[in-house]
Amino acid sequence: MDAVIYDPRDPAVIADPLPVLKRLQQADPVHWSPVLNGWVVTGYEDVKRVQLNREISADRLTPFYEHQPVETQNSIKTLIRYLNTWVAFKDPPEHTRMRNLMNEVLTPGKAERLRPNVEAIVAYLLGKLEGRDEFDFIREYANPLPAAIIMDLLGLPRSDFDMLKDWSEMIQPFIGGATVTADKYETAERGARQLAAYFVDVIREREHAPGEDLISALLAIRDHDEALTEDEVVGSCILFLFAGHETTTNLIGNGMRAFMDHPAEREWLLANPALIDSAVEECLRYNGPSGALVRVVKVTHQMGGKELKAGDRVFVMINAANHDPRVFKNPEKFDITRKPNKHLTFNYGPHFCLGAQIARLEGQVAILEALRRFPNLRLKEPVQYMDTLVMRGTRSMLVEAG
Repeated sequence: MDAVIYDPRDPAVIADPLPVLKRLQQADPVHWSPVLNGWVVTGYEDVKRVQLNREISADRLTPFYEHQPVETQNSIKTLIRYLNTWVAFKDPPEHTRMRNLMNEVLTPGKAERLRPNVEAIVAYLLGKLEGRDEFDFIREYANPLPAAIIMDLLGLPRSDFDMLKDWSEMIQPFIGGATVTADKYETAERGARQLAAYFVDVIREREHAPGEDLISALLAIRDHDEALTEDEVVGSCILFLFAGHETTTNLIGNGMRAFMDHPAEREWLLANPALIDSAVEECLRYNGPSGALVRVVKVTHQMGGKELKAGDRVFVMINAANHDPRVFKNPEKFDITRKPNKHLTFNYGPHFCLGAQIARLEGQVAILEALRRFPNLRLKEPVQYMDTLVMRGTRSMLVEAG
């Protein structure tokens, strides 16, 4: 068998990475990529193993930063200062400490209490689109919905979102592992500085006038035996903003594209709306909003017959694992009744996504109501996916109402 060439810079791979990743899954499931200078892991069980492995670290920023020349370090100090506070980039015991504190803010019941607000925003956005022959599904619907929700949760004016989104998108290529985006370090540093300055100002306001929002809750935790540093509060605000809209936008956009590509499943869901929970789980599996995770080997060890050395980077390909035929029957089939559906889109183990239930709720309401209002929606032109390994989504999706 010929060696599989995996080049994430290839426009064809950015457009549809699954074919080559599935070939790797069969031929070389723990694959050394010269392009990425790291291991590419594609099998379901191996992906789970990495996520649970104490010999592999979630802290990919510290070793990256330490290996940069001094001039590069100086150019991204603010970026690393705040991203290094993210619970997503921490290992135990720091991860355990931060995770427990975040659980106090994002309680299990919070998602369902958001339902009336989600339904109201969905109705408002779709109402603005009714009567239109065409519109941009991402820019006019899939992005504004989670944007409004996260701004409400943070207690911020919705009118500030476009400004915050611009800054958030400046750090996205750095976090997402963009392979062809130029100047991503300098751009990300500028975005981080703007976001940090904004949230420091908000924190000063909430210290004098706290509310019922997530930022006030973080400050209450901070003030309890100095449980959180101010940098951790600022960093968590940036994380909530970034993760709270980016992932859910991708879920709604990718999910709607799946239904447009599979009209039989669309009709089946409209006839059986009670299947929406299962349908969204299949959207999360089939073309999920998170293409990959990045980890760093802490202790040299063996996996898949390969030696992973301390310091090596590991790219954990989530969407490939979600198409592993050893776990999912007919993985290439979009099946909204799939049971069981143990996808790994929200991660596995201690790093399971804190906002998973909120994302699910938004996806369920947004997708079902959009299909009801626009049952004949179809793509007007090909979708251009973002240059990023970690996030899987598009900034624009022009559609016709039919």
